[in-house]
Amino acid sequence: MDISVIIVNFRGWKRLSQCLDSLNLIEDSRFTHEVIVVDNDSDDGMIDNFKEQFPKFTFKINDGNWGFANGCNLGAKISHGSYFLFLNPDTIVNAEALFVMLSEARVRRLFSVISCSQIKENGSEERPYGNYLTPFNLTGWLRAINKIFIHHKENPFIQDDNYLYPDWVSGSVFMLSKESYNGLAGWDDDFWMYFEDVDSCRRAHLKSGEIVLIKTVSVEHNHGGASRINKQVTALTKTCVNISRHIYISKHISGLKAFYMHTFLILDHVLFGLLPAIVGVIFFFIPRLNAIALIYVQLLSYYLNALRSGTWLSKRSLNYIK
Repeated sequence: MDISVIIVNFRGWKRLSQCLDSLNLIEDSRFTHEVIVVDNDSDDGMIDNFKEQFPKFTFKINDGNWGFANGCNLGAKISHGSYFLFLNPDTIVNAEALFVMLSEARVRRLFSVISCSQIKENGSEERPYGNYLTPFNLTGWLRAINKIFIHHKENPFIQDDNYLYPDWVSGSVFMLSKESYNGLAGWDDDFWMYFEDVDSCRRAHLKSGEIVLIKTVSVEHNHGGASRINKQVTALTKTCVNISRHIYISKHISGLKAFYMHTFLILDHVLFGLLPAIVGVIFFFIPRLNAIALIYVQLLSYYLNALRSGTWLSKRSLNYIK
């Protein structure tokens, strides 16, 4: 088996159906592939319908919703491919993209991570890559201030007509060899959601792997299909972005630099986030504003728990429970 396509799902059935339809159409003599869907305990009875609709694919139910990284690791354990393609359920793929990524993965050095361009349903391009976290890019408004007043610019990426070499690529389309995956000890499921891809790319880079985005082929990615179902889910996922920043900093950055970054994020969320949260409470009938209030409450609860427990891990992380 050449490629094991591993997809982690949690109640994103509509988008998952489109993704699996696209994979079901792929019959290419240039490579063999299997599809593994790990359902993170959606517990809504839908998975039985999908098993009947896609009998060629493998479905595995996780024993809890332990996050994206944990689901990916579970899928890898039951795979048979020499290369893993971790894929979001809100993507639509094609044979050419799979073959080109596989071809690159075969010739790149050990621990390399391969991805490709991503486009939205309307044809516009996404930016599924970026720089590592630094004191200058912790938040969107901090990046803007630095560009205007400090004139600090993020490191430009090496690129040509065919390839881009960023610090990290998104876990939405993420290929590496099984040997590389095992050498990295898989995904770090300290991360419940977000920044697990940045972490994996950084660890791969430290082992001299290349982080490569292929510009000549693309996959359709309708971002957020499973993470923006309602205001509660939106608040949860945006809270997780901020929690995962702290986990990433605690893992990869040390000393005064880490202290500054943790402190800045806490002050930004707790102090500067207070007024928008009050507005969200007053205008609770406006979902977008109410979600801001929910994010504030969840982050405040997270920081209080971090102070009590002495860990940056989310309570949702399986490693926190352990």
